[in-house]
Amino acid sequence: MTGKTATIIGAAAALAAGPTLAVAATPDAQAVPVAASYAELLQPIPNAMERLQASDAEAQARPAQLIEAQYVVAHHHHHHHHHHNRRWYLQNGYSWYNGAWVIRPRPHHHHHHHDHN
Repeated sequence: MTGKTATIIGAAAALAAGPTLAVAATPDAQAVPVAASYAELLQPIPNAMERLQASDAEAQARPAQLIEAQYVVAHHHHHHHHHHNRRWYLQNGYSWYNGAWVIRPRPHHHHHHHDHN
């Protein structure tokens, strides 16, 4: 596209958007409209780039605002794990195996039947 063609297309777009730009530039109009429903959120915003630029310009023109935040130091309950000593584990059927306490299998009495003829 040549520079002359781009200028003509840009001018035509500016003329077509002129009335909407004038509405967005008035002080009563919001730069970014507030949606009243979910359906309105799905609708495309006409001249969105210009409105966002106007909103950014408004925000930069206003002085910085301090937004107070509430900070509450609440009590934090720290859970302490209950640990047993070596003797407790050994007395309760545990064995130290590969770096961890594991429950030993319970002893099983295997009853043999003998033939007493």
